[in-house]
Amino acid sequence: MIFTSEVTVDVEVEVLDYTPPAAGRYGDRPERCVPAEPEAIDLAVRLGTIDITAALPADVLEALAAEALEQRED
Repeated sequence: MIFTSEVTVDVEVEVLDYTPPAAGRYGDRPERCVPAEPEAIDLAVRLGTIDITAALPADVLEALAAEALEQRED
């Protein structure tokens, strides 16, 4: 028998890398223009000693990244 069940567990989220947003710049020539870059965050999510980052759905990773960014602001 196989079935799906929802389980809530505590996980450890580690911020591996953070890049703050960078403003774009206009130059006098197109090659001197620099586009704006959004902030970026790289996470590792662990359940105990097991890294489950790759197994998480994209929406869960996005939610964890948003939460990590909020934690940085506090």
